[in-house]
Amino acid sequence: MRKLGWGTSPTSALFERRGPWFAPRVPAFIAPAVGFALGAGLAYAAADSLAKGRGSGIASRALIVVTAFSVLIYAPVCGYFLAFSPDWSFAYLVDSRRLPSAVDLALVLVDVASVPAGFAAALRKARARHLRWVALAAVLPAAGALLAMLALLPRLGIHATYAQYHGDFGTRAAAGSELGYALLWMHAVLIAGVLWTARALKRLTLT
Repeated sequence: MRKLGWGTSPTSALFERRGPWFAPRVPAFIAPAVGFALGAGLAYAAADSLAKGRGSGIASRALIVVTAFSVLIYAPVCGYFLAFSPDWSFAYLVDSRRLPSAVDLALVLVDVASVPAGFAAALRKARARHLRWVALAAVLPAAGALLAMLALLPRLGIHATYAQYHGDFGTRAAAGSELGYALLWMHAVLIAGVLWTARALKRLTLT
């Protein structure tokens, strides 16, 4: 049993005691909630275009743009950490070597579907300009994901393998490591992709 020490909060210790199948709290399982929130947020950003384009097929075109963002940007960003930092992706609650490869594939497919699912769920309300409902559809899953990430922050600040983390050897801070640089780069790519997609959605009525 890993002892409480520096960098380990009582909250993260609680997660550890609840066992590896408390996995919906780890980054790999939080990504679909973030994707859903992004999809709803993009619907909010596209509300004007969607309201102006009734009957013109603009909703279908908008959904294609959002799906392209999910396939080309969001899912690869999520998949990168599953591929290259799998134990970190599961917050060291699960030994990734013991998981079948189908789990990673299923998670990436869910990530792909999450963004267009959020957009589609908010589409009708966005076209009707019920923006408070659309905002809630974006904020609630994002807030839940944020709370889960904050609870796991002590674990996510460590770059290690499952064996290193639980054996308390060979660990290092994520900041300044390959993982830290990857996080900075992937978040920059994701933010740029979200901004580009939102701009493309707003310009749909002009094309």
